[in-house]
Amino acid sequence: MTSITKQVWEILDNDITIKKDLERGIINVSALAQYILETYAIKGSLDSVISAVRRYKADETIQDDYAKISKALGEAVISTKTNISRITLRNTSNVYKYVGQLMGNDDFLKNDVFRLIKTRHEVQIVVDRDSFAKAKAFFPESAVEDTHKGLVELSIQLTQKGWDTKGVLSRIANELATQGINIVMIFSVYPSVSIFLDEKDLVRAHEAIVRISARKD
Repeated sequence: MTSITKQVWEILDNDITIKKDLERGIINVSALAQYILETYAIKGSLDSVISAVRRYKADETIQDDYAKISKALGEAVISTKTNISRITLRNTSNVYKYVGQLMGNDDFLKNDVFRLIKTRHEVQIVVDRDSFAKAKAFFPESAVEDTHKGLVELSIQLTQKGWDTKGVLSRIANELATQGINIVMIFSVYPSVSIFLDEKDLVRAHEAIVRISARKD
């Protein structure tokens, strides 16, 4: 049977936010132990989990990785775009006829805000607010599964070294989740990470990214 200490340490190893707070000494150990017991399938007493947490120390490799992520974000160029809309289409063979017509339109090909993302069950098209109605008109109503207006794009353009740094995406996602910010959509194509959020979350999201980077501004 895996020891309680090992189970607790594995949980802490996989949660960079909790590790950071433990290192800073700003987390209540008893409350954390109670959270672990309530969240994970650990069969042990509260005292045994508290003991494991108190004896935990993130290894130097993990701390070094965290520093590299902060440096990668600190060297990145962060920009934003507002007034973005998303059209979600059903992923059927017939829908690509309309997608082809849309992509053949110069207004969209030349538009700075135009993304086409295919998943197993859906095709998502991202356009600016002014182009939304025109883009949607290319498709029959039966093909449109959902629409989402009032989005913003938070773009993080990484350096080559930053792009090669492991854990950047998960660090960003963890920090935004900690702040209660919902990521509507996220994808990365070298050298940029594009995060789509509701407009109301833009300021807090930008502040969160700056906070976990090595920036001083």
